[in-house]
Amino acid sequence: MYIQDMKVEILADSEDIINAIRFDLASNHIQLLEMAPRESGNNIQIQCPYHNNGQERKPSAGIRKSDGLLHCFACGETHTLPEVISYCFGKNDNGYYGQKWLFQHFDCVKANYPSKWKEQEKPVEEQQKFVSEDELDSYRYTHPYWAKRGIVEDWVIEFFDLGYDRQNQMITMPVRDIQGRCEFVAKRSVNTKFFQYPAGVSKPLYGLYELSIAGMSYAANGRGSAKRAPIFKDIFICESMIDCILLWQSGHFAFALNGLGNERQFKQLNEVPVSHYILCTDNDEAGQSARLRIRKNVRKICSEIQFPKGIKDIGECSREQIDNIRTWEKFI
Repeated sequence: MYIQDMKVEILADSEDIINAIRFDLASNHIQLLEMAPRESGNNIQIQCPYHNNGQERKPSAGIRKSDGLLHCFACGETHTLPEVISYCFGKNDNGYYGQKWLFQHFDCVKANYPSKWKEQEKPVEEQQKFVSEDELDSYRYTHPYWAKRGIVEDWVIEFFDLGYDRQNQMITMPVRDIQGRCEFVAKRSVNTKFFQYPAGVSKPLYGLYELSIAGMSYAANGRGSAKRAPIFKDIFICESMIDCILLWQSGHFAFALNGLGNERQFKQLNEVPVSHYILCTDNDEAGQSARLRIRKNVRKICSEIQFPKGIKDIGECSREQIDNIRTWEKFI
């Protein structure tokens, strides 16, 4: 996202930035932007913080994906993203606090785009550049963060190539295409709750390559042939990569959306040789929205995991609960 008045590009998409703002507001007991953002064309719809104290039943404001400009269709307020962030945190400083907040939470690069910046389509030969093995090798270090999150099996850490970026103090999760080529490396700070994705990436299903490898291994060991076959009866779908890894650790095949699902992921879900998906997205408004989007766009049978009261997602479950997660499965 190019922030015009900052003359930088923030290396995160609009939805990730808004969710980070929502988290910080909730942590500071500020009741604004409580509803999950919703994608609408070239905008992300949110509650307008400038009228009714942000308490709206339906979002009336849109944040433009390209540059973060907010416009409310109800009250007419129009502001840059740094100005919105400052306002949400009670600062009357023309966006100064908002700029500092963005620098603290996300990586950015200097950009010399024109004032009416418009993202240009890259030449075909530049559209896809894969992460080199040398870069991946620089992240192959262990870190106690994984055990803190319940990921303790060495085979899981090796299988998903989990690592640690020592320079930026972030754990690393390579995201691969079906051929095993690393499209990008998702990173998460070990000190905060914020993710970092490269700008403009098209997120594939996380775990798709790993599933293909597991399928080939199964076929080679159990059927005497390395031919890939539709051997999977069902697969879990969750939001976060860590939830996905925890499911694998307990013997459940799973994908992660890294969000609420996109067209590329829905296409991949329709193409995977399995007839049944188990929806295991978060137990909140955004998670319910993701489940509805999957049911609408994926032509497969879907059941759901209904988390008990007080449990938001897989990450809040014990190892025993994850092992026996299907006891919470419901057909709706």
